[in-house]
Order: sequence, then C-alpha cells, then structure tokens
Amino acid sequence: MNTKHSSKIITKLNRDTKEGTIKWEVNRNKPSSLSGSEVLTDNVYTCKVLDKQFRLFKYQSKFYYDEGVYEWTDNFRLEFVDGWGNSEWAFPDNIAIYDLYETVRFKTSNIESFIDKF
Repeated sequence: MNTKHSSKIITKLNRDTKEGTIKWEVNRNKPSSLSGSEVLTDNVYTCKVLDKQFRLFKYQSKFYYDEGVYEWTDNFRLEFVDGWGNSEWAFPDNIAIYDLYETVRFKTSNIESFIDKF
C-alpha cells in the first residue's frame, strides 16, 4: 500500500472516530508485533471496520546515537490483526497515526461525557 492510500485510510478512521461512527475498545493484550527493545507504554485499542480488525497502540523504542548511547522515543503503530490478535500488516510510520491515537484515547476515556455533564 502506498503512502497516499494509507494516509487516506488513517484520516478516514480519525474522522469517523471523531464522529462516533467507529467505536474503539481498550484491549489489555500485549501486541505480538512488538519486537526487540520495543516496550508498550499505554493502552492497546482495537476496532472492527467492515471485516477487518484494527489495532492501535503507543510504544517506546531505543534510538541509538552511538554504540551504547541511546534515548527512548515514543512511537505509534496502527495495524491489521487477525482473529487471534496476530499482526497481519502494519501501516508505515505516519504523523496521522499520532492524531488518530489522540482521538481514540480521548473518545475511549469518556471525557466528552464528563464535560457535558459537568
């Protein structure tokens, strides 16, 4: 999938999530697609669109400046998963995944409902 197509999908997921037509759920299962020094740092979110399951999460990985010199960096991953939670395909890095993550995090926290009632 080229960058243009993946960006369109991510943008549509974000828009539909904001509008409430796509509902995400918190999933406590650690993604099997994490590798090496990648560490999960927040909730894992999943949703189903048409017949495809999406998984979205934030993780940290080591960014090396030199041998033995690194810092932890935040990353975000959006991927298609199968019925067992195995990654089928991960979207390429894209700033729009961060935007989607923030939207999903806000929506699943029910803060909007709290604000309306407060």
